[in-house]
Amino acid sequence: MTTIQMINSNAGEAMHLFEVMKKYGATCSLEFNKGNGNDPFIGITGVNVDVEYLEGDPPVEGDGDTLIVKLGETDFAFGLRDHSFSKFISSSQITVAVMANDTDYTAWFNSSIITPEGIEEASNYDATVGDNENSNPAFTLEEQELICFLRSLDFDTVLDTVSGIHREADQSKNKAAMHLRVGRTQTANAFDKRAVNLEQLALLIGQANKDYNAHVLQVD
Repeated sequence: MTTIQMINSNAGEAMHLFEVMKKYGATCSLEFNKGNGNDPFIGITGVNVDVEYLEGDPPVEGDGDTLIVKLGETDFAFGLRDHSFSKFISSSQITVAVMANDTDYTAWFNSSIITPEGIEEASNYDATVGDNENSNPAFTLEEQELICFLRSLDFDTVLDTVSGIHREADQSKNKAAMHLRVGRTQTANAFDKRAVNLEQLALLIGQANKDYNAHVLQVD
């Protein structure tokens, strides 16, 4: 069984990915999983997909917005306040995961085969297109300095850093398993999410460093 590393995303990019599926004629399948289980309690296979974004009107701007994914004749609504999003884009398929923050389910959306042009468009999401003044700004000076610093580190320093982050991720996985065994599903999900974030941080730090890329990431 192949394990994929999901990447943190957001509702805007998730909407973009569903629109790419629709544009390039890909169907979409869905699995709803509870907790850490692998057996879906809801499954839909190979239907047409569409997506819609509804703006709410809560006291806090954006807090009541909802992403609606339409699979065939069935609509699934995900409130942005209550859900987290992640993605994985391979050379031929798109996977979008939507995790409930306060409950124990994850919705996995998997596309059928998509053309290379579609994959390229999916990978080139620009979060600044159509954004307003409340959106994330361009890189700050501090962020640019961090990028340059990561590029300048030697192999051993990056290796120690990445190894340390992986150890913390493993500890979070162990804590998630411990809490799950005693029925604390919400806490277990939080530690699972922390582990995923740490592993993604370790991967990005490694990818940002030329020496680490040459010694580790590009080794067959």
